[in-house]
Amino acid sequence: MKITDKLYGYFWRGSGNNCNTYIFAGEKTIIFDPGHIQNELGERCFERLLAGMDQDGFSIEQLDLIICTHSHTDHCEAAAAIKEEKEILLAMHQAEEEHMETIARFFMQMTGKKPALPQIDIFLQEGELEIGGKDKIQALHTPGHSPGSLSFYFPGERALITGDAVFHGSIGRTDFPDGNLEALGKSVQKLAQLEDVEWLLPGHMQPVHGQAAVQKNYQLIRRMFF
Repeated sequence: MKITDKLYGYFWRGSGNNCNTYIFAGEKTIIFDPGHIQNELGERCFERLLAGMDQDGFSIEQLDLIICTHSHTDHCEAAAAIKEEKEILLAMHQAEEEHMETIARFFMQMTGKKPALPQIDIFLQEGELEIGGKDKIQALHTPGHSPGSLSFYFPGERALITGDAVFHGSIGRTDFPDGNLEALGKSVQKLAQLEDVEWLLPGHMQPVHGQAAVQKNYQLIRRMFF
């Protein structure tokens, strides 16, 4: 689904768990949060993603970089599958390297399934990403759901990818290992200060469209959770 001139969204519609995936098609083609390979219900999440990408004219070969908002397997497992098909780098916050192992053990105890764990090649921190050309992407450290969670603001598209920090009317869980509700509250406040956001693109559920709707969403979340 084309969202803006350069942003495409692949919203998960299955029965089991998986995340939304986004592609930024600027001078570099970047995939954000490719999701599960196969989820707990056996749904072939990665195959569905590739089919959706194909409809929009994208293939693995066209991708230049993988970025994950955090290291939970429903967001990053398919990065391992992409890396098997192509030499491509994966970028994430450094705090997610250790957390990836911790959360993988936690989910394995819950599901009995050992997830694929991709290697992180580039450690990101808060600030403007250097991706070449005129495209601008701002990384924001938004911990709470996980210690190294990142959100990504695209000023040219007036769009914000929030991972599992902020959803439509809700927030990410903080009862997983390394979760912190107080930190997440501060992250929500940081994101709410971005005024020129026309599209809030969460890691799960539907997007929030329109500046007024985005700000109303933050107000609702603050009343409900903080």
